[in-house]
Amino acid sequence: MPEIHTKASAIGHAECLVIGGGVIGSSIAYHAAREGHNTIMLERLLPGEGASKAAVGMLAAESEEFTDPELARFARTSRDAFPELVRELERLSGVSVEFRTEGFVTPFRSETEGHERWKAARTQENDHAEWWDARELARRIPGLDRQTIGAIYRSKETQLAPVQLCRAYAGAAAVLGASIWSGTHAKQLVVQNGRIRGVVTDKGFFTCNQVIIAGGLDSMQLLEQVGFHYPLYPVKGEAIAVSLKEHPLEYTIYADDIYLVPKQNNELWIGATSLPHHDNDEVTIAGLTGLLARASAWLPRVREASFIRTWAGLRPQAAAERPFIGAVPGLEGVYAAVGHYRNGVLLSDATGRAMAALLAGAGAVELGISGFSAECL
Repeated sequence: MPEIHTKASAIGHAECLVIGGGVIGSSIAYHAAREGHNTIMLERLLPGEGASKAAVGMLAAESEEFTDPELARFARTSRDAFPELVRELERLSGVSVEFRTEGFVTPFRSETEGHERWKAARTQENDHAEWWDARELARRIPGLDRQTIGAIYRSKETQLAPVQLCRAYAGAAAVLGASIWSGTHAKQLVVQNGRIRGVVTDKGFFTCNQVIIAGGLDSMQLLEQVGFHYPLYPVKGEAIAVSLKEHPLEYTIYADDIYLVPKQNNELWIGATSLPHHDNDEVTIAGLTGLLARASAWLPRVREASFIRTWAGLRPQAAAERPFIGAVPGLEGVYAAVGHYRNGVLLSDATGRAMAALLAGAGAVELGISGFSAECL
């Protein structure tokens, strides 16, 4: 691999330099600073203004039904850390992440499918789930489609405001001593004698001992500069926010074809489409009409809701169908955390903790993330 050299004068130095201020990069910056590392975070936009802005903020470790056991454990570990994490982030940053703990409901119209999924849930989730029959559902969620025969209720599932979470991570990191550089585009890694020396940006040159690439889809170019190929591709997701002024929804509805997520001020966020290899963030009429049709099929009074806004974003999906979290092979001091797809918010805490531990010398096996490392590519 050819080495990259620069004569630029450094405008900053960090023990740990994090590239990317989305939910993953911001979490890494927070956890690195919390462990006492001298940390700089570079973000091309503002923290949370990229893919994280398009999320709806669900911590769906069980509802997502991960088929990869290691990823499932990682997701649950991350979700379970959020109550304490939120308290600490809000205390340090002063930013409310609008954390909600009412739980998630996965409804079914087919008795066979419902009871098969219920049996699997009981096996996989150590009896945390509950089965609600049609009568219990009618009591808990007035106005749910009458053909619903029952639902799995997961009390441990939580949700929050994703952009606020990014701001809380970044704000808390800054309080702990990290330097946050918004509007700064990382353009080139600087490598000498097989180890990282710094990063060239549109604002100048930063030196560092360790660099963590966590910039979502933008990460591929930087990784390929140093000969590491971990293909990512965009999956566009569209969502819509409406207002249910009468009888606002209390629980998040996480169905197979749609999710309805209640937020503050009687808002209901409805998502999301999944369009692989779409590289624009435009919201389409087809996408919105499909979302509203599926949402109103489960909760008919959505048809009477007031429109608030729509949005779309590009999720960074890994071709390997699992995130990469670890050291980039063949180089000293270069790490990456990419490819979290639509679970970046959920996996952010565990990813940040794992990366901070890796930077301090811990091994992937002892951290339970060996399946996300270069050896498993």
